[in-house]
Amino acid sequence: MTGYNRGLSISYRIGRKLAALGLVPRSRLARVTAWLAAVELALVLLSWCARLLGITATGPFLSGWIRFLAYVLALLVFIVAVRWFRKHVMWRLRNQLMVTYLFIGALPITLLVALAMLAGQYSFSQFATFLTVSEIQSKLQRLAAANSAAAEQIIKHSAKPEEICARDTEFPGRTILISQLSERPEWLKDGFSGLVTDHGQFYLRAVDSAETKTGRVSIISNVPLGKQLLGQIASRFGRLTFSPNDILSSSQSPPSADNAATASRPPTTVGAAITAGTVPAARSFLDRQFEFGGAVPLIEWSSGKKEGGALLAGTTRPSLIYSHLSVYLGDWTDRIAVYLVVFAVIFFVIVVLALFIGLRLTRIITSSVANLYEATQRINRGDFTHRIEVKQSDQLATLQVAFNSMTESLEKLIAEQKEKERMQSELEIAHEVQEQLFPRAISNTHTLELYGVCRPARTVSGDYYDFLPSGPDQLGIAVGDISGKGISAALLMASIHSAVRAFEREPWVNAHSGGNGDTTALAARNGHPSPSQMLRALNHHLYQSTQPEKYATLFLGFYDGENHRMTCSNAGHLPPIILGQDGSTRRLDVGGTVVGLFDNLEYQEQTVDFNPEDIFVAFSDGITEPENEFGEFGEERLLETVAAYRHLPLARITEQVIAAVQDWIGSTEPPDDITLVLARRLP
Repeated sequence: MTGYNRGLSISYRIGRKLAALGLVPRSRLARVTAWLAAVELALVLLSWCARLLGITATGPFLSGWIRFLAYVLALLVFIVAVRWFRKHVMWRLRNQLMVTYLFIGALPITLLVALAMLAGQYSFSQFATFLTVSEIQSKLQRLAAANSAAAEQIIKHSAKPEEICARDTEFPGRTILISQLSERPEWLKDGFSGLVTDHGQFYLRAVDSAETKTGRVSIISNVPLGKQLLGQIASRFGRLTFSPNDILSSSQSPPSADNAATASRPPTTVGAAITAGTVPAARSFLDRQFEFGGAVPLIEWSSGKKEGGALLAGTTRPSLIYSHLSVYLGDWTDRIAVYLVVFAVIFFVIVVLALFIGLRLTRIITSSVANLYEATQRINRGDFTHRIEVKQSDQLATLQVAFNSMTESLEKLIAEQKEKERMQSELEIAHEVQEQLFPRAISNTHTLELYGVCRPARTVSGDYYDFLPSGPDQLGIAVGDISGKGISAALLMASIHSAVRAFEREPWVNAHSGGNGDTTALAARNGHPSPSQMLRALNHHLYQSTQPEKYATLFLGFYDGENHRMTCSNAGHLPPIILGQDGSTRRLDVGGTVVGLFDNLEYQEQTVDFNPEDIFVAFSDGITEPENEFGEFGEERLLETVAAYRHLPLARITEQVIAAVQDWIGSTEPPDDITLVLARRLP
C-alpha cells in the first residue's frame, strides 16, 4: 500500500505540474485535438499490425485516413499551440518585453547578417560556377581552333595526326581522327565543338570537314576529360569534381580507322566521378572555403541528344574567386544586383513589420504602467473612487483589474474601519455600563462566603449574575444566560437585572393578569416575593416587552443564614450544584422553562439545607461546553477542579476553574461567555 500511495502522490504532482503549464486539455478544441491524436495513433498501430500479419487489403483505406487525420491534426495542433503560446507565454510581462526586444533589436540584426551571408554565399557560389564553366567553354573554343589548324596542316601539308598531337601541350591525350562524312553521326551536319559522352567516357570533341583528293572528310579532335585536363582547370579554382548525372541511352567507341563503321551497341553507364585539384590555404580568418556547383551540358555522341548534363561541383575560397572578379564581371553583376535589391526589399518589409509589432507591444506595456502610476497617485491623494479603464486581456490587464478590486476593497475597508471604530467605542461604553451592573463588592453574610465572576467572550456579555442582600444574614443569588450574544444580549441582560432588582425590592408585586382579567398579588415572604413568584412576574414582563425569539434562563435563590437554607427556583438554567464535603452532589433543578418565551407559566421552587463546608456552584454553558478533540469540558471536570481546590479561597478556586477551561480549549478564544458563582457555608 505504501508503494501504491507513493505512486498516486507522484501522479498527482505530475498532473498538477502539467496543469500549471497548461498542458492538460481543458478547452473544447484542446480535447478534440487530444481525441484526434488518440485516433491517429490507434490507426497507425492498426496499420502496423495489418502489415505485420500480411493483411494488405486494408492498407490503402487506412493510409488514406491516416494522411487525412494527420493534416487535420496538424492544423488543430497549430491552432492549440498558438492559443497556448498567447495564454501561457505572452501573458507574462517579461515575455512581452523579450518579444519586443527580439522584434525591434535582435530580429533585424539577425536578418541583416543572414541576408549578407546568404548573398555572399550565393554570389561567390554562382560566380565560381560561372568561372569553371567558362573555363571549360574556353577549352572547347581553343580545341575547335586547334582542330581547324590541324585540318589545314593535314590537307595542305600532309601532316600526320600523330605528329600534331605529340606537339600539343595544352590538351593532354588528344587524338585526331580522319573519317568519311558518311561515317560520322547523322545528326552532325557541319562543324562542332562541345562536351560529349561516348561509351561511358567524357570527351572534349571538335569536328571540322575538309576537301581532299578522295573526297570530303571529317577531321575530329578528341580530348578525354580526365584528371590531367580537369587538374588544369581546377588549378585556378580549387578542387573540382566532375560526375555523371544519369544513365546514357547508347554510346559508341571513340572513332578510329578500325571502327569508323561500327554499329550501335547496348546502353552503357557513364563512368565514375573525376576529382582533381586542391583547395589553397586561407589568406585570412574570414577566407573560409565554401562549396559550389552547377550542371554542364552534355551531348550523347551517337544520337546528338542533350542529356541531363554532368554535375560540376567544387570547393574554393572567396579570395581565389575574387582574384578573377576584375576580369569576369559582365551581366552576372546585374543579376546579382537584382537579387540583392529583392532581398533588401524583403528585409525592409520585415524590419518595418517588426518595428510596428514592437511599438505596439511597447505602447500596450507603457500605457498600462502609466495607468497604474496615475491610479497610485490618485489613491495616494485619498481618492478611492478612481478606477482604471481596462482594455487589454494580458497580465498587465489582470494587474489593473486587481488594482481596481484592491481600491474598491480599500474603500470598503476604510468605511468599515470607521464604522468598526464607532461600534467599538460604543461597545466600550456598553462594557463599562455593564460592569457597573455586576456586583462590585462581595456581600458575604456571617455564615456564607460568596464570589462571582463573568468574563465576556466579546466586549459585552449576555451572561448575568447578581447578589441581592436582603438583611444581615439573608442574601439572594441570581444567575442567568441570555439568548444570543453581543449588544442585544447585553441589553436584555440589563433589562433582567433591573427587573429582578425591582421585583426583589418591592414588598408587593402585581403579577400578570389571569385568563379572566383579574390581577392577583404575590404572597409575601418576610415582606418579599418568593423565587417562583418573581420568575412568574419576570416571565410575564419579558414576554410583553421583548421580541418573541428573545428569552433567558435564570436561577433565582434566597439564602436564609439563620436556618442555613436556600429557597430557589430554576427557569431553564443549567442546574447549580451543591458539592458536599464528602464529595456528594445535589442539583438544584426544580422550577420550569425559560422566561420570556411563553406567557402564563408557573414555576416550582425547592428548599435545600446547607451543611458546613458545602460549596454552591452556579455556572453558565461557557464553563461546561468548550470542546477539544476529546470532547466537552463538562460538569464532571468542573466539580473535580472545585473539589481539588476546595480548601482555597473562592477567588482562587474560580481562577483554577477558568485556567482549567482555558487549558482544555488551548490557545483559541473562549466560544462563549464564562460565568461562575461560588458560595460556601462557613462553619
